[in-house]
Amino acid sequence: MATVASAALVIVGFLFLYVALSYQVYRRAFKPPRSAWLDDFSFTPFEFQVDYEDVELVTADGINFGAWHFRQPGSPQTVIISGGHKGQRQDALGIAVALWRKGFNVVLYSYRGMPGSDRAPITFGIKEVLELQAVIAFARKRVPNARIGLLGYSMGAVVSLLGAAGEPGVQALVLDSPFSDLRRLLIENVRSSSRLPGTPFVGLAGVMFWLRTHSSMSACRPLDVLSSLEPRPLFFIHGGADAITNVNHSRRLYDAYRGPREIWIVQGAPHTGAYFADRPLYVERVAGFFARHLGLDVSSHLRLVEEEEVS
Repeated sequence: MATVASAALVIVGFLFLYVALSYQVYRRAFKPPRSAWLDDFSFTPFEFQVDYEDVELVTADGINFGAWHFRQPGSPQTVIISGGHKGQRQDALGIAVALWRKGFNVVLYSYRGMPGSDRAPITFGIKEVLELQAVIAFARKRVPNARIGLLGYSMGAVVSLLGAAGEPGVQALVLDSPFSDLRRLLIENVRSSSRLPGTPFVGLAGVMFWLRTHSSMSACRPLDVLSSLEPRPLFFIHGGADAITNVNHSRRLYDAYRGPREIWIVQGAPHTGAYFADRPLYVERVAGFFARHLGLDVSSHLRLVEEEEVS
């Protein structure tokens, strides 16, 4: 009898550990960060002396969120920047200001669940696409004859892919450190961080995610929407030393896409680290890509990029 009781305790202990670890996967992936008093003490475009407006937008499902519109009167070329997982819009101020100075309108926005937005679970792009759709609608209303390109980082690159699939008016995409399949990404991260098999924990975390959002992780698989993006040009950027989203995710997307595409692997750069590895070169390459495909003449602002710089 004691042996049976001991075995039952061991089983209960393993089940408890399994559920607890699965919840940690769910919490780290899908729960937004807690609000902190420092959230109100951050840089805005004001510090960069740019022409901008602070706007409040609302999604189709009723989520309120904020955005900054960097204005270039008379220029229809518009770049919408989507940030990374649990990131804030000020994290991308550097590239936003640089593109504005090249002559682009730029819109930089916050996701649901982030400071300044309504609280809601993170869905890695499944529902954040609604924020992007609201921003695109704003850009079309505010910028006459807007020619729209999307720049996304990590989760934001996936938001851009999923959003552009349903928005044929988007003309070009720059995708920095995207993942190709959410479930695969989470399994890889569990394995690398805990040395445990990721599939069982990600599976239960996926059930928790569905119970909270009625969304399935299988809906976040950018590989499935690539055909909807053709023939629009895509520019993949990825750090060769990315330990969060392996560079093979970008390679997989690049290989599967049948439209015009480019890829730039920045050797030694960590996750979304290409900009920081060489800021001037990064700005020139991204601005040049958008200038070619959105029709902006920036010849007086762009320097020639030497071949050895991008190897």
